[in-house]
Amino acid sequence: MGWFWSSSSPKSEESNTKAPTSTPLPPSQSIQTTPQLSQPKRPETEEEAADREMALFIGMLMKEAKADEEAEAAAAANSKAASSSTSKLPSWIPFGRVKSAGETPGQTDTTGQQQKPKKTRPPHSYAMSEHLLPTTMSCRDAFDYAWHCHTPGSQLNAVYRYGTLRTCSELWDDFWFCMRVKSFSPQMREEAIKAHYRAKEEAKYGGGKPSSEDVWESREERVEPGTAFRGRFERKIENDKEFLRQDAERRRKIRDELGFNESDKGQ
Repeated sequence: MGWFWSSSSPKSEESNTKAPTSTPLPPSQSIQTTPQLSQPKRPETEEEAADREMALFIGMLMKEAKADEEAEAAAAANSKAASSSTSKLPSWIPFGRVKSAGETPGQTDTTGQQQKPKKTRPPHSYAMSEHLLPTTMSCRDAFDYAWHCHTPGSQLNAVYRYGTLRTCSELWDDFWFCMRVKSFSPQMREEAIKAHYRAKEEAKYGGGKPSSEDVWESREERVEPGTAFRGRFERKIENDKEFLRQDAERRRKIRDELGFNESDKGQ
């Protein structure tokens, strides 16, 4: 009976040769080929458009203010590190020239040009400058100045005067500062405004930066009453003929001093 084990069943061979049939997918798993209809978009109202534009504008201002604050913080850190070698002065000093301890009159800058040593201002001169710092600030005016800075007319004026466009970040800093201190008490508001303008003066003129005092010296003491405008003035001439006669005489004397009349006579 060896043939029984060596032979294979015909049914099993037919089942192995049959190709596998794919089962149909259920209706829930079939691919949807029909496109979905999009719902109609509701038109945007004027109020929503205005709110969206205002939100974008405020976001832009806040981003610019944050960038300016980071730049000011970095500049303050650099100035603090640079001022560690200078002499210490009271905190109420708004601006001025401070000579370092090792500075000498013959010290030269990086370009090799010799600089004249700056004169240190006396304390009462700083007190006068402190007395002139503003104590009031209008938020409406600050906003108008900052808004006008972005207009084409303002930028054209800046190009005409300075040769370049003007940055408006400082004006926006003034506006946001005014809004922050608006709810302060009167005394705290005055001190905050004075500190704000003191920092602006220090950033603009302090630390050896150029100023008008490079060509003239500021008055260090108040003028005594009755000492100013004491010079003599010429008497007012009400007659036109007399005025013309004196003017012609003045011109003749000037020509005589310059020698023009003698050259005219020689010709």
